[in-house]
Amino acid sequence: MAGSIDRRAFLRRAGTAAAAVMGAPLVPSTRATAAASDRLVVAVGQWGTETPFAWRTVQAEKPLWDCIYDPLIMRDPKTFEYRPGLATEWKPTNEMRTWTFKLRSGVKFHEGWGDLTAEDVKFTVEQNLKPDSGGGSAPFFRNNLERIETPDKLTVVLHFKNRVWEVASNFTQFVGYQNVVPKKYLETVGEEKAALHPIGTGPYRHVEGRQGDYHRFEAVAGHWRKPPAFKELVIRRVPDPATRLSGLRAGEIDIGVVFGDYLEQAAKSGLRLHDVSNAASYWVVLSGQTTPDREDYCPACPWAGDWNDPKSRESARKVRLAMNLAVNKKAIINALWKGKGTEAPFSYYYYPFHKGYSSDWKVPPYDPERAKRLLAEAGQAGGFEVRVNPMVTAYALDGPDVMEAVALDWEKIGIKPRRFPEVTSTFGPKSRNRKTNKTHWVYGSPPFDEPILAWSRVLHSKGAFNLLCDGPYDEDIETAMREFDVEKRARLTQALGQKLYDGYHGVMLGTKSITWAMTKKVGGWQSLAYVPMETNYEYVSPGS
Repeated sequence: MAGSIDRRAFLRRAGTAAAAVMGAPLVPSTRATAAASDRLVVAVGQWGTETPFAWRTVQAEKPLWDCIYDPLIMRDPKTFEYRPGLATEWKPTNEMRTWTFKLRSGVKFHEGWGDLTAEDVKFTVEQNLKPDSGGGSAPFFRNNLERIETPDKLTVVLHFKNRVWEVASNFTQFVGYQNVVPKKYLETVGEEKAALHPIGTGPYRHVEGRQGDYHRFEAVAGHWRKPPAFKELVIRRVPDPATRLSGLRAGEIDIGVVFGDYLEQAAKSGLRLHDVSNAASYWVVLSGQTTPDREDYCPACPWAGDWNDPKSRESARKVRLAMNLAVNKKAIINALWKGKGTEAPFSYYYYPFHKGYSSDWKVPPYDPERAKRLLAEAGQAGGFEVRVNPMVTAYALDGPDVMEAVALDWEKIGIKPRRFPEVTSTFGPKSRNRKTNKTHWVYGSPPFDEPILAWSRVLHSKGAFNLLCDGPYDEDIETAMREFDVEKRARLTQALGQKLYDGYHGVMLGTKSITWAMTKKVGGWQSLAYVPMETNYEYVSPGS
């Protein structure tokens, strides 16, 4: 960041960019076939690597690709509970070592690629077993799956090496990943070509796209679940909030996320606002807290320490607490989030609807003087340098502003942030592989059925991601995952939640509501409860 700027000036300036929106360039239109009244244009702030396949994808791809698929298990949009999807029923046997899914008959893949069968589900799941598969569920299947049987065209039987209670969650609309692809199509054209034009069973089929820019979809007439009201869907990647609002005002975008001062600008422009309250729990990922076999491993980093050295471990905990206390969360909530957030009780991936949620987990208060004392106690009175990436991510579209606010507060206690901007499409894979060069960044978490399911993915040393720390809590996670009694598992989960809270492994910022602005073309939208991302496009109804 060129020159110096105090925090108050930054927070004021971060929002006022909206005033320049009237002169911002409008979003260019795509080649389209439907009349404007039949076309729905959604601007998403970010997606990941644009990968449409379950075995390689992360949740950042869901706003782009979920419309072409149907999950085996749907979610009730209001309660988040399971509902039948491609699977009409599912049940465990053999003490949860065997799971059987019964598929819906007559469901067809797009463009004549045949009926959905058990072989397609088997093929999709087995792709997770490839050594290079980096999807969020891939480690679960690689570590636990023994074999899959298909006794008939509509029955899938998964056999696991051990008892597993979490199988169903991996096939849900959210946060599951197993969107089923046609085996015949993938084997005919190959994965590389299929990735450019994916085929599914969903309410929209893919027509065309341009990498990093947009994708166009066409409604599937008579879709078994929900025929879309709009004949054409265009999903655009528009990271800049001013450009999104400009497109909304011009009528070239129909749905787009707004935040900060853009909320007021959107309301003044006559746009309707659609909220999902307290949907994303924000924290700063403090990279370097990983295992010795990983490139990011950094026992010399003041915030990471050496977990095998009690003195180093405690000093690092003090540093992380200082990094928490240095940040003025109320200022972020009020100035950047415009009050659409809360310092609610907080522990990573814990939501109020989860068993064991504790009101004692308070976001650490703003106390820079205590932060300085803690740094001195940890032998870091002179401060230290950190790398930060102020990037836009799918769950934290305001990541650059929030990261900058945090960085400016850290500077006040002697921590010296160095800014290394990098887009999520290249930084994300580095983070998953623990190769970020110890770079910190802002993350907003989605909900899981239980926090332990999230932690098995992002805390365990064999997990797909590192969003807090790797290794120290492997035994706690494994113990909870082995517990089949729901109440006992909730107690184990809460105990681990307390450990994570006391460890201050990330800088806790608060829980944010997500707001979309909609034009008059949109009459209503049955989006998914608790989910801070665009979903359920087929349930967007036209305005009168």
